[in-house]
Amino acid sequence: MKLEQGQIWKKGDEYLRIVEWARLSIEYKQMKDPATKLGTLHKVTKKEFCRLLKGAVLLKQEDLPAPQGPAEPEEDFSPELESAITESIAADLRLILAGSKDGEADEVLEAQARLKAAVCADDLPVLLDALKSPENTFWSRELIAELVAKTGGVDCLEDLLDALEAGAAQGHDNDGLQGSLIELARRDPEECRSKLLELKTGQKSKNQESIEWLLDFVS
Repeated sequence: MKLEQGQIWKKGDEYLRIVEWARLSIEYKQMKDPATKLGTLHKVTKKEFCRLLKGAVLLKQEDLPAPQGPAEPEEDFSPELESAITESIAADLRLILAGSKDGEADEVLEAQARLKAAVCADDLPVLLDALKSPENTFWSRELIAELVAKTGGVDCLEDLLDALEAGAAQGHDNDGLQGSLIELARRDPEECRSKLLELKTGQKSKNQESIEWLLDFVS
């Protein structure tokens, strides 16, 4: 189910009514009683609103204005909310990939800022797909790599080093991506060192120069 203008969601003893639906944002009214329509207006991104709806129940029109009993809290997002969140994240990643080619710097940076505030470990597969996309420019690769490093941490070192090598092969200095890797190394030095040594002696034995470079920050 897609988010639509006019929907009323019940969360605990409060009601959230979508007042205005836009491509990237949601304006909603938070109410104690949907029958009176009195409440406070708020404007958030679509991803923020989707996460706000965790444990909420969408009310049907025939259920209004009679108040409903409290809904049992949900441990996880409903499939509908998960789909809406994933769709919104994918849209911002597409914007980064396309906008980095078209010189749309402001839109690209805004999309990355939204993603930094919203992505979690569950979003890692779509982030890794974007990181490995042949549609990347050196800039989009660095922006997405920062999200992967933030979300996946040391477990994604091999993918991040592959991205570093891809940028170097295209003649770029990779300052942003190097910064993300250094920050990761300093945040989890022991785990990072262990993973780097595992990669260094592994069967693939690739990215050796980059591995040695990053090991200097955890030795």
